[in-house]
Amino acid sequence: MLLLVLAVIATFAVTSLGQVSEINSQPPRSSPHSSAIFGAIVEQLQKAKREKSLRTRQKTLSRVGELIKRIPKSTVTNRIESRLEQAIRSGVMSDEAEEAIDEAIEIAAAADRLFLQTLSTVDPDFAQATLNRVLNSPEFQIWNPLMKFLQWLSKWLEKPLNWLGKLLSTLFRSLAQIFGPIFEWLSKVIEALGAWFWYWWQLLNKISPLLAWATAVLLTLLSFALFSHAIVKWWRKRQRLREEISWVETLTMPEQLLLEAENDARSGDYLTALRKAYKALLLFLDRIGLIRFREQRTNWEYLSEVRRKASDEFARRFQEVTNIFDRCFYARMPVTAKDFTDVRQFVEETRRQVRLLFSEPRPSSPEKSRSQEVWMDA
Repeated sequence: MLLLVLAVIATFAVTSLGQVSEINSQPPRSSPHSSAIFGAIVEQLQKAKREKSLRTRQKTLSRVGELIKRIPKSTVTNRIESRLEQAIRSGVMSDEAEEAIDEAIEIAAAADRLFLQTLSTVDPDFAQATLNRVLNSPEFQIWNPLMKFLQWLSKWLEKPLNWLGKLLSTLFRSLAQIFGPIFEWLSKVIEALGAWFWYWWQLLNKISPLLAWATAVLLTLLSFALFSHAIVKWWRKRQRLREEISWVETLTMPEQLLLEAENDARSGDYLTALRKAYKALLLFLDRIGLIRFREQRTNWEYLSEVRRKASDEFARRFQEVTNIFDRCFYARMPVTAKDFTDVRQFVEETRRQVRLLFSEPRPSSPEKSRSQEVWMDA
């Protein structure tokens, strides 16, 4: 902290001495008064710290701010002003305000001592050497690599960012020229509608306030009803479209999928073959009404439906096939030829049972045929 204060004060002194040397033999206009003003600032800050009244302390700090404005702007004055602002923000009577006032007193007193001791006799070269020594200390060198990197980055990004800014400004100006008349027209329409509604509201309100409010409520309910009707209509259309898509999906021939699965398996793509074979199985089950095939449904929903309608043995085998599909397709486990063979074998058995079921005549007795026992619980 002390090194930081000394560096700030030395910078201020070098700046003032440089101004003195530029004016040759003329006496400086601000430097002789700066020392006196810094002394007055110290006195006022100490007085403010001794004050116990909130209003009196605020007035004293305000006088300190006025004194600071009489000094040329520098790093020292900026730091004193920042401490004053911190004290005012935190409440001039709080502990944080006390600490900020103490720091301001320390900075102003150091500046006052430096001016009194060295202003008339200081050597500019000596002051510059002192400043360089302070700034080259480890405390001020810790962020040097970061500053160098930021300087290098700003140097390389300056031109691209300027180019991008010009491009965006041109684009926004073009958009303003295109959409400006549209927004202007919309604003006029909205303004006209607002004026129209306000005219009718005043008219109805003069006739009867109850009639005005009843009309407003009726219009609100009507708008809500129209909006709800539009949403419901859109939702029904969406549901109808999804049902049509699902119905088209059921038209996919499972036999064709089995042929494609075998071709994929022969080419070594067992994952695609497994997916097509399992989908063919679901389509076979949908064909006999055991499940309702939909693309958005999950395999476990199909399994739950099979458990409700089919025998325990068939449900167990269907679960084994589903586990193979989930493990290979979702868990991304390697698909082997045995996995595809097991699924394909179960699909073939299911297809034979489907053919047998549809080829047999419907039983006249309430007892179920042997083929139906494969699917339904006793």
